[in-house]
Amino acid sequence: MAHTGKQPMGELRSLNSDEATFVTFVNRTPRTARPWWINFNGLPQNYDDIPPRETLDMRTYRNFTLSSRYSILQAHPWVFRDADTGDKLLINKDEVYFPTSAQYDEDDPIYIPVYITVPVYSLKDCCLQCIRKQVKLEDYTKLELPMSLHADLKNSPPLLREIENLRMHYRNS
Repeated sequence: MAHTGKQPMGELRSLNSDEATFVTFVNRTPRTARPWWINFNGLPQNYDDIPPRETLDMRTYRNFTLSSRYSILQAHPWVFRDADTGDKLLINKDEVYFPTSAQYDEDDPIYIPVYITVPVYSLKDCCLQCIRKQVKLEDYTKLELPMSLHADLKNSPPLLREIENLRMHYRNS
């Protein structure tokens, strides 16, 4: 379980909980999906890749935090990326998945299906994906492209930067 970079700050992170919930991540894409759990420090930790059209059963957690004004649902957040390119994938049509309450059939847990899909990418992102698949990293500078695209090719897709943007989104919503 690896991560890179410095520890990000913010509120998109896991909290300790003993309320287990059970999910089945269903990869509905033609890509290999890589699940990233946002740990207690706000850092992404990857789990087993999910091949195209396959599933991964996962026990994860959620809980409620009570404040003086209202109760806030906190959970173990998950994000998903293409294992080969690092490109963003959606989970239940959103960028971040927050587990819901566990369901049981008598005493046995029911694994709730959660769907991984490909978002609608911008034309620029589609072009960058194609170049990354066809051209080696060391050959990017040989392409006759604007310097800003060279930078995008080398720096993209930046998981930690995307998590920081998601933190700002969830902090302001």
